Amino acid sequence: MQKQRRHSRIPALLKLIGAIFSAMVAVVYLASAYGGMADPVTSAKLSVLGLAYPIALGVTVLLMVVWLCMRLWQLALIPLLAIIASWGPLTTFSPINFAGNDVAEADSTRTFRVLTYNVMNFTDNTGVRHTPNRTIQHILDCDADLVCLQEAAQERNFDKVEYVSEMLEVIREKYPYYHNYRSDVVLLSKFPIVNEVDSVYFDNHIRSVGWDVAMPGDTVRVYSCHLESIGLTQTDKHLYRQLTKLQNMSSTSDLDEVRGTLVTKLARAYRCRSLQARLLRDLIEATDRPVILCGDFNDTPGSFAYRTIMGDDMRDAYAECALGPTITYHCNRFYFRIDHILYRGNFDAVKIERGTLSASDHYPLVATFKWAADGDDTNE
Repeated sequence: MQKQRRHSRIPALLKLIGAIFSAMVAVVYLASAYGGMADPVTSAKLSVLGLAYPIALGVTVLLMVVWLCMRLWQLALIPLLAIIASWGPLTTFSPINFAGNDVAEADSTRTFRVLTYNVMNFTDNTGVRHTPNRTIQHILDCDADLVCLQEAAQERNFDKVEYVSEMLEVIREKYPYYHNYRSDVVLLSKFPIVNEVDSVYFDNHIRSVGWDVAMPGDTVRVYSCHLESIGLTQTDKHLYRQLTKLQNMSSTSDLDEVRGTLVTKLARAYRCRSLQARLLRDLIEATDRPVILCGDFNDTPGSFAYRTIMGDDMRDAYAECALGPTITYHCNRFYFRIDHILYRGNFDAVKIERGTLSASDHYPLVATFKWAADGDDTNE
């Protein structure tokens, strides 16, 4: 009898350990999902934890599947409840839109397209100079109505930049209206730019510029922004790449070194972006115009900067139209969606596409919008 009791206690003990482990995983997962609610100025490390959300999500789903396969239903309920509790951040990170997003021919006259692209100063990620320039050719082929560029020849005239000047005539023919003379954020437009209205100047750099654009459906305030980057040196990036190779993951001393460097620089960047996001949010609230704000946030969906800019009136074109997660930055093993297209107004996002051109360290992102017909309601 004693042996039977002893054996019966072992599964109970294992279930208790499993429950404790599952609860710990759930807590870390929820902290990563909602870490963007914490202000980095006061709790930067919790914000940094948000970068681990994709990994935390994968671990949580895997744990749930393991418990289900073992028919331990009560244990599987713990990660399932955590996933349900984070449904908002989950569907922002990995939207679930199964409906087709093709635009009906009858609606094509009511649509316009917006491209956002960090072009890495039009240099090529391969280190080879292509003719014609692959980045510029992609912009022309995309044929968007509004093109918001970042890292587009900082503090230089557009017509004096190598790679651009060779194709300037073609660019001007397609985009007769452009504005770029003061910073690395640029707007190319098929519609008249009424005037430059706002800019966010932070730490000796212009982080965002706004313009009023006279579009067929309304005058829209368009912002192109390039928020604070991590600021890693080439040495930092090389060390990170080496450490993320499986055979090098056991080097604890190097791991400690790069972790300290990364966390310190990430925390600083998060704090800067939180302040820049507040300035942008103030500009959005100061106008009653429709707004399109896009660019390189250097921050993930759900982050504090993203949430601050979104407020309660902006919408995310990717979250509304896409199916599944994606990345827009693809170098140095930092695989995140940090480029965003946010908007509000009398139009809806009906389609979004992430390009595959790897000439820059970012992928291009283009959204198609449809003006509301007379009498239609939009979810502003």
